[in-house]
This record gives sequence, C-alpha cells and structure tokens, in this order.
Amino acid sequence: MKKISFIIPSFNVGGSEFNFIKKANYLQDNEYTPELVYWLEGGELKKHLKSKVITKKIKALNLIYLLFELINYFNKSKPEIVHTASYMIANVVLIAKLLSSHKPKVIIGAESDFNAVCKASKNLIDEFILRSLSKFLYHRSDKIISVSKGVKNGLLAELNLKESKINVIYNGVLTERHSKESSELPDHHWYANNKICLVCSIGRLSPEKGIYELVSAFRKALIVNNNLRLLIIGKGSEENRINKFIRDNKIEKYIEIIEFKDNYYSYLDNCDIFVLNSFYEGMSNILAEAVTTNAKIISTNCNYGPDEILHGVSESKLIDVNNEGQLVDAIIEFSDKKKVKREYSSHLKKFYFKESIKEYIKTIQELTK
Repeated sequence: MKKISFIIPSFNVGGSEFNFIKKANYLQDNEYTPELVYWLEGGELKKHLKSKVITKKIKALNLIYLLFELINYFNKSKPEIVHTASYMIANVVLIAKLLSSHKPKVIIGAESDFNAVCKASKNLIDEFILRSLSKFLYHRSDKIISVSKGVKNGLLAELNLKESKINVIYNGVLTERHSKESSELPDHHWYANNKICLVCSIGRLSPEKGIYELVSAFRKALIVNNNLRLLIIGKGSEENRINKFIRDNKIEKYIEIIEFKDNYYSYLDNCDIFVLNSFYEGMSNILAEAVTTNAKIISTNCNYGPDEILHGVSESKLIDVNNEGQLVDAIIEFSDKKKVKREYSSHLKKFYFKESIKEYIKTIQELTK
C-alpha cells in the first residue's frame, strides 16, 4: 500500500482542505494509504473524512517548528508522496525533504495565482521570502498540480519552471448531485418568498474574496430595486467589518450572513443570482458548481479561472475586478430577468470528480513507478 500524506494546517472550511479530504476518502478504497497531517485544532470538515482515513496531528507553533516536525514525520512515517496546497508550506516541505533521510516525492498543489498570493503577504519581507524560496526550491518538487491553465502560466512566468513540471488538473468539485434536476429548498425564510430577488454569495469572508465590496455595491442596487435580498454564506476575518457597514447603513433586513452549511449547494441551486466578487482565484470551486444551476451568475474576470469556467455559459456575466459600478449594474440587470433553464455545458466534464481523480491517480502512478 502506497502512503500518500496530505499536509494541511487544519480542517477549517476551505477549497484545498475539502479537495484533499475527497481525495483521501477515494484513495483509501483504492490500494493507497492516505494520511492527513495537520497542526491546528478545530475545523468542521474533519467529520467528512471516512473512518479508516488516518489523521496525524503535529506540533507547529511557527514555520521553524513545522520544518522539524515534518523532518521527524518523514523519517518515521516514510510516506511515498507528500502533497501540500500552500505555496509557503510547500517550501517548508521541500526543505524538510532535503534535510530528512527519507526522501518522499513532493507534489505542490497550485490553487491560487502565485503573484497575487505573494502580494497579499503581511509585509514586504514576507513577500520577498516567499518569492525567493519558491524560485530556489520549486524546481526540486516532483510535480506541481495546477488547478487552471492561468495558474500554470503564472507560475511559469514567475518561477522560470519547465512546463513539464506542471500538470493542469481541475478540481473535481462536481459529483452526481450536480447532475440532478433540482435540490430541495433550504430552510431559510427568503427561499419561500417568490416576491423577492435573492442574491447569494458563498465563500470565506477574507479580503481577497471581495465580500465587503459586494455589500457596498448591493446597497446601491437596493436603491433601484428594494425587492433584492443578499444572503452571504461563510465566516472569516472580514465579518465584523462587513456587519458594521450593514448596521451603519441600516440595511440589516436586506442582508444576512450565516455560517457555512453542509447543504450549501441547495442555497446556491435555489437562489436567483450568484455573485463571485473575488480579487483573485486559482479555480473557483463554487463558480463551477454555480454553472450546474439555473441561477444567473456574476463574476469578476479575475486571475484565474472565471473566464475558463464561464466560457459559453448562458445567463452569466464577467465584470472587471473591483469595479463597483459594473457590479451594481449587473445585479440590477439580472434582477429584472427571470431564471431560465441553463443548457448543459460540455466543458464542465473536466470539473467532475471522477475525471479529476483519474488524472490525479495517473500522476501518482507516474511518480511511484
């Protein structure tokens, strides 16, 4: 049995974490021994792991601690493959491999625009360290799996890597449930009200997701159409700032923020308009899911992914990043249109889990043969 270790900080809600859990659950039943290595307590995603999947908690107060913990883990557990989806943690993993006696194959998951992640560093020193380490170490990885062509091209431009080093494998976010005609109405009072136009946004409440900016634009759209409502599903560092804006502008009855739901797809499937207002992405899982619904879709044309996902998709609109005027106009325009049945988009096939995991296993087999 080949041991594959997935390195994640915690089981908190996130696209990378959820994708690792799905991979681990699948691999457990297919001649592999997956193990999830983490160091932060908490996280509601852990309950989605199959009981046979091994988890290993290590102690890591900072990146130096993490380095020595990983060296110890590599030498004791001897995984054949280590897979991580954080650019900075990937550098720590690669250094740990250099310093350990056991040398696992290392896969780096490229989930976001590398340049944007660097620019979002806490300070210039952190940005310099991330860029410098990555330029020095990433060519030592055994494979980089990029979630989109755009992310791949960004890495090639920034890090001077060989193109053969990077495979594009789209996140397998879609499953059989996304092929069903419809889902049950969620237990929320707005979904039973057919006199309103319900706008929905789902994601982490962090600056790069643009939720604060969405709320600001929504307030202006309300002036034109007060039948609009905005439901935000997610938690994060921006929540207090967003709630203060809502209170200061006295629009509490038009906007609600609720925690992430296991049945989030039913909220997405039954809303009128879905908005992705990100400043950058790698390949938005939730946007791919939105295309399987009949909801009208508004997305920023950010780096990277939205233009790939929404190519040829009806009742969808790409807007410029951080352009409040375009966002306001798009919300107003779509609020006047009725939902129509969206035709199946053939390019979505590559976003289904069964297609994605085939490519992933092929990569694993190539690395371990």
